[in-house]
Amino acid sequence: MQRVRLNGLVKNWKSYIFCLVLCLLVIIDQFTKLYFHANFTEGETIVIIPDFFSFTLHFNEGAAWSFLANKDWGQIFFKILTPVVLCLFFVYYVFTAKKSKWARTSLILVFAGTIGNFIDRICFSYVVDFLSFKLWNIDFSTFSLYRFYFPVFNLADSFLVVGMIMLIIHLLFLDKDAIFRFKKNAK
Repeated sequence: MQRVRLNGLVKNWKSYIFCLVLCLLVIIDQFTKLYFHANFTEGETIVIIPDFFSFTLHFNEGAAWSFLANKDWGQIFFKILTPVVLCLFFVYYVFTAKKSKWARTSLILVFAGTIGNFIDRICFSYVVDFLSFKLWNIDFSTFSLYRFYFPVFNLADSFLVVGMIMLIIHLLFLDKDAIFRFKKNAK
């Protein structure tokens, strides 16, 4: 009987690691957001690298780049959409991605980012952002360089972006049914 239980634990170790890493990423994201929420006032900035990187507390009531921030129904939309999207990604994980380390990693990041921002929406009705970058851009009409502020974001946003890029790469190139998968010549 003891041997059967041990085999079941060993067999499911990938799921345990998945859950552990997911929880750690969400905890790190929430800890950083709570730190900035407690120690900064909205709009307060601390420059880390002049003309490049700073911490700036911003409360984002919308999605990426404050999408739907000015809509009264925006928060309700995101509070309904998020669990639906999480369920779809979970079904994808259970039936497809569980077999691929790359897909599992991408989904851990997507889940962590989505859950991290969802916790903010439930607790505050906005997402706490604090990472601010000032970047160079080229104006091709005048061929001049200028600086612009990239929208303020948080760790959960980073997890989401990296995870989605990895998932797209997996679906396009790495999956056994990938669109652009190169087949090896069998000899």
